[in-house]
Amino acid sequence: MKSKKNKSQTLTRAQERMLARSKDLNYIIIQDKHGKAVFRKSIYSRIILNFFLIAVQIAIFTVFLLEFQSKLELYFGASLILSTSFIIYLSNCGGKNEYKIAWLLPTIIFPLFGVSAYILYHTNLGGRKIRKKLAVLKEKTNSCLPSKEASLELLKKYPEMQGLGTYLINSGSYYPHTNTNVTYFRSGEEFYPDMFQSVVAAKKFIFIEFFIIEVDETWALLVELLEQKVKEGLEVRVMMDGLGSPVASQKVYQKYLRSKGIKVHTFLPLVPFFSTQQNNRDHRKIVIIDGEVAYTGGVNLSNQYMNRGSNRFAYWKDNAVRVEGPAIQNFMLMFLQTWNVDQKEKDDFVRLINFPYPEKDAGGLVIPYGDDAFNREDIAENIYLDIIANAKKYLYITSPYMVIDNQLQSALIFAAKRGVDVRIIVPSQPDHFLTFCIGKTYLKTLQENGIKIYTYQKGFIHSKTFICDDIISTVGSVNLDYRSLFYHFECGILMYDISAVLDAHDDFVETLKDCQMMDNDSYKKIPSYQRAIGRVFRVFASLI
Repeated sequence: MKSKKNKSQTLTRAQERMLARSKDLNYIIIQDKHGKAVFRKSIYSRIILNFFLIAVQIAIFTVFLLEFQSKLELYFGASLILSTSFIIYLSNCGGKNEYKIAWLLPTIIFPLFGVSAYILYHTNLGGRKIRKKLAVLKEKTNSCLPSKEASLELLKKYPEMQGLGTYLINSGSYYPHTNTNVTYFRSGEEFYPDMFQSVVAAKKFIFIEFFIIEVDETWALLVELLEQKVKEGLEVRVMMDGLGSPVASQKVYQKYLRSKGIKVHTFLPLVPFFSTQQNNRDHRKIVIIDGEVAYTGGVNLSNQYMNRGSNRFAYWKDNAVRVEGPAIQNFMLMFLQTWNVDQKEKDDFVRLINFPYPEKDAGGLVIPYGDDAFNREDIAENIYLDIIANAKKYLYITSPYMVIDNQLQSALIFAAKRGVDVRIIVPSQPDHFLTFCIGKTYLKTLQENGIKIYTYQKGFIHSKTFICDDIISTVGSVNLDYRSLFYHFECGILMYDISAVLDAHDDFVETLKDCQMMDNDSYKKIPSYQRAIGRVFRVFASLI
């Protein structure tokens, strides 16, 4: 009897593992949907505070009008002078006209509030601090790179890439590389197993940077692997965005990850009231393992991106790439610059950036690149514009959002009128309703000017891809909207004359089978209220 009792009291390894998981914070959050909602609420309530303060200012303005009617003439006179002065200022300062127009309406209706809001967000005091820190970091990290003369000499072997490659060297120290393999993944289901396998095989370090890290089963499995790698002596770093990862960026969860030996960093945690750098999110997706393998693309860390479990959309279409070779240095450059923005003790940049990246027997040219709101350059947009301008036969594009400036719109239309076969795949279902409505107005203009627009019917398409003439392509995190192009930290990989370009082309052609082409009557079939919303809020497109 005693032996039976002891046997019954003895837990199997599987039972011990299950018990440990039941006490693990990951699984507590996953199982407790209400608790997860509380996590989210505590984050989003900070954003709501901003809108509340705006409402208070409008209320004060209204009270002033009602209580001091005898001085209305003085008020309107002062408002006219303020509005006129502001308009004159806007017309003479630099920047995109779309951004200026977006500020005119609130300034005309509520001059004091409009001008005050513009000063607050345009001067972006929080952003200025980041700009200064980044400038210092970029100077330090760029000094660790080899002389750019060798890279400029390399570009002479690729005349079609010489101009764009030189621009990327001069604007961001994003050097071109050869002897680099690139593997293209058509979906999250292809990407995740490969990335997890690389994590399992890691021997030195694992660096992870994602806009969205969702605390779910996929992430919980990765945390287990990362914890094991820490026990094996590897350095593991995880960086996430404060807005994109509302649960994982909570202090209690950060403490939990650190307890497992994982170095963790939240990029720009959200704070109450007016956090002026709030729009400058880290939208990048980067994984670097041992300096031998790197990943980027549109895929975030979440069940949804690998179509696991119950999700909002029937199918999530995305893409990613695996990079092996010297081009990984560019990703290391981006990761270290962002990681060290708020770190007191800076990394040994020479050791990490001059890592002996193994060369592969591969042809073509590969240039991983980044962009951010503080570099005074529109790197991502300029890459897109260069590809569009040099397209001769076809240009295939996928993007979840289509809210673009006049420069991109004109370039696409001009390409179509030059005889280039321009095709764009966008979602048929909204991810963000307001952006979706505004985007429809742009699609209407593009379709009316000879560009073939296809809406993805199978679910939601999230991949961000340009493919041109079977020779050049870019895959990354950069959406065709103002946030990605001008406000966020983004990344991508420019590929020239490699097999991954053809793989991206084949993926596009295959995806067309799940799409419906827009015709002249498609816009008319959109509900009238959605068309109205899109037209009204298009004036604010650069601010949304």
